[in-house]
Amino acid sequence: MNFRGLHTHQRATAVVLGFAAFLLFALTMSRGITWLNHGMDGGDFISAARLWGVPHPTGYPTYTIALRIFGDVVAIGDHAFRTNLFSAVAGALTVPFVFLSARRVLGLLPDSEVGSLQLRYWAAVLAALAFATSRLFWSQSTITEVYTLNALFASILLLLGLKIVEQVQGGESAHRLKVIAALVFGIGLGNHTTLGLMAAPFGIWILWLIWKNERWRGVLDWRPLVALLAGLSVYAYVPIAAAADPQVNWGVADSIEGLRWMVSGSIYQPYAFGLSNEYISGRIATIAELLFTQYTVIGMLLGIAGLTTIWNFSRPFVIASLSAVIVIAVYAVSYDTVDSFIYLILGFMLFSTWIAVGAANLATSITKWLQKRGGFEPWVPRVPGLVVGLVALLIPVWSLGFGWSETNLADDPEPTEFVEATVERAIGGVVMAEEPQLFPLVYESIVGSPDSDVMVVGPVMLQFDWYWDQLAAAYPDRMPGERPDGYSIRLQSIVGHNFGHVPIYATHDDRDHYDQFLLIEDGELFRVE
Repeated sequence: MNFRGLHTHQRATAVVLGFAAFLLFALTMSRGITWLNHGMDGGDFISAARLWGVPHPTGYPTYTIALRIFGDVVAIGDHAFRTNLFSAVAGALTVPFVFLSARRVLGLLPDSEVGSLQLRYWAAVLAALAFATSRLFWSQSTITEVYTLNALFASILLLLGLKIVEQVQGGESAHRLKVIAALVFGIGLGNHTTLGLMAAPFGIWILWLIWKNERWRGVLDWRPLVALLAGLSVYAYVPIAAAADPQVNWGVADSIEGLRWMVSGSIYQPYAFGLSNEYISGRIATIAELLFTQYTVIGMLLGIAGLTTIWNFSRPFVIASLSAVIVIAVYAVSYDTVDSFIYLILGFMLFSTWIAVGAANLATSITKWLQKRGGFEPWVPRVPGLVVGLVALLIPVWSLGFGWSETNLADDPEPTEFVEATVERAIGGVVMAEEPQLFPLVYESIVGSPDSDVMVVGPVMLQFDWYWDQLAAAYPDRMPGERPDGYSIRLQSIVGHNFGHVPIYATHDDRDHYDQFLLIEDGELFRVE
């Protein structure tokens, strides 16, 4: 995982790649709270971090703690700006690890297939640049979300896993690296559990190698298990934070049942593999289109070619990486939400390493062909660099050219202006909010403008007793004394309690639970009359 084994220019390249990625992400990230680029949960994360609270399941303790610490240390701009910047930093740190991982994947193949050390070096640069500018990863590096930190943990684990494989195949025990990898994995699961979809196939590969060398003595080594549990102990944050009863406290997870509900993500379990069969084919077509969007046709073909090349020399890596990609893709396809394709980021990370192999193999094959034909001797030494260099320019430049306007949020203040104007208009009142505006408005009312005393209500969330109780504790003057059954009746009770006393607004008028009210369009909001 460290840089000590690299030559000076390779260390410098890793730093330059990270810095270049940071510039890209920092220039295009949102300057405030947003729901664009599928960042609608950002307000929940920021609010929980600032209050030492608990966001929606699974509680994301690693991410919540990291956001709070980063926001306190890097005191630049408002809190939304800082957490967006955190995503840019996490994304930028991921890119050098992709470069180093691609170098190790290329090292699995002989020079006759992927050329000289210099060619492999530039092919790894291509992989890092292609991934940095891939639209999904880039888009998540501009907002407050968990996915760039998830990618960082995945890239570190990929590099560690390849190093462990190298050491175990060389007859070493790799005890230190296994402990580090287990610790990183445990902490990473505290950020997002889908990390396991990528890590599991590589973990099985490593255990198989250990079994071959050390049998049960190596497989049952207690040290990685202890390290994994130490990493997972980050989840202790959830009940500790919940016990303090912060204003953002999903599920009140300081009880056994509350903690189980939170950590298991049971509220979202119906979404997993919940997509109707009639939509599956459309989702699969979308993934194929996304692959083209991320890497162009050239990148797609190079990645597939690279995978077939690796198969001839390291089938276990192909099985592990392809299994991870397939598992991630199946999960993303079948997960019944509109933004499930974001889970594909880790699959695209692995695909970028295949692109590196494909590009190096293409350059090597063209060189061999020219040597056989004869008459091209003065050009032959330059061919590999020209081929890889051309691809290294083509894919990122294409991504930048076609993705900039879609991904760049630096010049789009509309979400920030909306939430600020809404909270200012509803001072001392009630705002009934739906996605994607719900959590950004929660952030603005609690963190951005806490003196506004605006009670933001998510109507559908009123189905949870704990949510009603938290609103009652924070806004006792605007909550009825009794809690009725059914979220629609609860919403009616809140509106009835406040009608004629404080302003009441809604962000939408097209939900069934608003049929019981008279909503009058008032600018970008709807006023209850």
